[in-house]
Amino acid sequence: MAVVVSAAPVTGQRIEIVTFVPGQIMCAETPMPGTGVVMSLPVVVNRYGPAIQSAPALVLRYDFVIDADGRTRTIRRTATASTPGYYVNTSDIAPSLAASRFPAGDPRSKCSITYTGSTVPIDAAPLQLLYELASRPETEGTVGTVYDRLRPVGSDCMRGPGQYRRLNLPAFEKIARPPGAASWVFLAYDVDRAGKPNTVRVLGSSGNQALDRAGASALSNNRYEPGIGFTGCTYHFNGAEPSERTAPELPADAPRDNGEQPGCVVDPTSISALLDGSAYPSAFARRRIKGVAVVGYDTASWGAIGNVRILASEPDEAFGEAARSVLSSARVSESATGRRGCIRRIRFELSPVGVARQLPYRPVMHR
Repeated sequence: MAVVVSAAPVTGQRIEIVTFVPGQIMCAETPMPGTGVVMSLPVVVNRYGPAIQSAPALVLRYDFVIDADGRTRTIRRTATASTPGYYVNTSDIAPSLAASRFPAGDPRSKCSITYTGSTVPIDAAPLQLLYELASRPETEGTVGTVYDRLRPVGSDCMRGPGQYRRLNLPAFEKIARPPGAASWVFLAYDVDRAGKPNTVRVLGSSGNQALDRAGASALSNNRYEPGIGFTGCTYHFNGAEPSERTAPELPADAPRDNGEQPGCVVDPTSISALLDGSAYPSAFARRRIKGVAVVGYDTASWGAIGNVRILASEPDEAFGEAARSVLSSARVSESATGRRGCIRRIRFELSPVGVARQLPYRPVMHR
């Protein structure tokens, strides 16, 4: 995700938060009634220049379909309507759309939605938005600029309360979390001279009261090294998606897998990124969204793979792109002639344990 710079703003630097506001869903030029769109995560951007001026809003359009189960699929980003002239991380928009749900039994085709980036300087951003950013585990870099505004008045806990003696976590598996919705809590607390937390209070929350209570209880049971004591320390908990969604079914006319036929069998040592999960699209893994892709390729007699092409990718094109990238440098066994028209179906799976793990737990290539 975007990086928050900890240094104080300097001339020619502007630190801003961008949120993505979804517009009206249109399906076959007809407005979609109601809404089931999951909000995309906000991001922090840094702009530099001798004279930073206002830039045009970022506008993005995505096309998709809604299947009979109310799930979005075949998500494709279309040409950008306008760009602000600097980098903005938009990687969570497609996963948030994939996490959205609509009424079952009412499939729609030729759907589209437009997102407009809304920008606010970090020093003018609502505290609730900053609490959410500070509570996200995937925010890269330091968060000093955010914490400067979130530190409680009178805090002397600039670097934390010292070494842990005991660290507790909420029982996330027992806490109900709405599918597709973020669950987080940002807490403040004091620490006495014996290293025991007290006066635990909630500063910001996603509204999940069960997580708020469990987080405050877990924090109260932490223990730190004895010392001078501190006031105004902060901590946060973030609960990931309660369960991953099953991968969507491929279209009935998707090509059949023939990857086990002679000349098509891929050397597993050459696709380790698929087998160990490191090729999994990280933005979709964060939301626990599974995917599937169909990739075609040809092989040469000396074992090289070429002409790798995406034949299908659900629910978003990111899964096909990840599979194509790995297979483009894969190998097969040497043969007399090589082969054309090889096809592999690739399923992307997530670990069954731990909300933080993002790697598949079994090989993803299958018929």
